[in-house]
Amino acid sequence: MVSDNQIAQRYAKAVLDLAIEKGIIDQVEQDMELYQRVNDENRQFYVVMHNPIIRAHKKLAVLKDIFGNKVSDVMILLFEILARRSREEMLYTISVAFREQYNKYKNIQEVYVTSTVAISDPLKDELRAALEKSTGKTIKIEEKIDESLIGGMTIRIGDTQLDNSIKSQLQKIKQNFRS
Repeated sequence: MVSDNQIAQRYAKAVLDLAIEKGIIDQVEQDMELYQRVNDENRQFYVVMHNPIIRAHKKLAVLKDIFGNKVSDVMILLFEILARRSREEMLYTISVAFREQYNKYKNIQEVYVTSTVAISDPLKDELRAALEKSTGKTIKIEEKIDESLIGGMTIRIGDTQLDNSIKSQLQKIKQNFRS
């Protein structure tokens, strides 16, 4: 049996290929990012998209009302295809898979930086340059603020996390005292 992730990968690949063919790959990536943001920030939207009682044509109407004039024709086509197949709840998974494939196609590495305060632009540029040199990829930095770190920062690149926060250093000192 085919998993939801495999299905999402196939849809994402088809959308990527169509976007490349039409020359609007960056626009479609922005569409996917917009969809993810709306889904993440609006609990009601998420509930509607994942409610099996609400019929597909109603979900399609909601999607078109919200995104109709803000996204590309490729995205609208995806909405319509998924609605015909009653798979609208897969849109988020497809958008994640699309962004992964887009990043691979464009040789982009997403890096997640968490710090106690916003990182200055010069420091961000320096970090980006160092990471681009070491990875050979274009670096896209996603920044998050977490005051519980006390100071320093954590950097996550794929499956690797570099933790240079004061919080983690204090935890290591605490563990050393216990042993």
